[in-house]
Amino acid sequence: MTLAKDLRDLFVPNRCLHCKCIIPNQRLFLCLPCDHQLEFTSHFEEHNNPLEKIFYGKVDVSSAASLYFYHKKTPIQTLIKSLKYFDLQTFGEFSGKSVLNELKKTKRFKDIDIVIPVPLHPKKEKERGYNQVEVFAKVIAENIKAKYLKDALIKIKYSKSQTSLNQEDRNSNVSNLFTANPQYDFNQKHVLIVDDILTTGATMISCIKAIKALNNVNISLITIAYAI
Repeated sequence: MTLAKDLRDLFVPNRCLHCKCIIPNQRLFLCLPCDHQLEFTSHFEEHNNPLEKIFYGKVDVSSAASLYFYHKKTPIQTLIKSLKYFDLQTFGEFSGKSVLNELKKTKRFKDIDIVIPVPLHPKKEKERGYNQVEVFAKVIAENIKAKYLKDALIKIKYSKSQTSLNQEDRNSNVSNLFTANPQYDFNQKHVLIVDDILTTGATMISCIKAIKALNNVNISLITIAYAI
């Protein structure tokens, strides 16, 4: 067993996902210099934080927070891309556990009843083979004793990627994109919607409107990263 591990480490060494340098096997995802480039937010304990202000005058949100600030061509972009396109579910799990550590420090996300991941269109999920935020959502739900509902939201239109769109086009691209599953009653519940990254907030707004159309519900939001 030790020989096999030594041979694997020799010929397939553990590498930093971002800069590709060889790193010790006990390190996760990034080398130390790249890890130090991750920029944490203070959203979890900050009322009226920049993330929450995105939704002012658009939809009612009880609390909102992201773990990291997102910048292009940095380690967080590499991690999100690896989670989304290369099935790096260990990062989703790691991020979920990091959220739990933040939730212990605040009362702003208390009494969550239901956790919902932002869904992919069935066609896209079939193509990709997974929804990248499911593990992230499950870790949070299981540890705060909330119900995890994968199919509470349904994506009813196959939309093109948001990556290259400006804010106006993003809003149009996700308009009426989701519907709430009518088999679930969320009345008087506190629902937490989670996603990997938030940019303009257009996707989340569409999700919130879909749920609120059928329910009298409080909604909070958590994402792994927030693009600024």
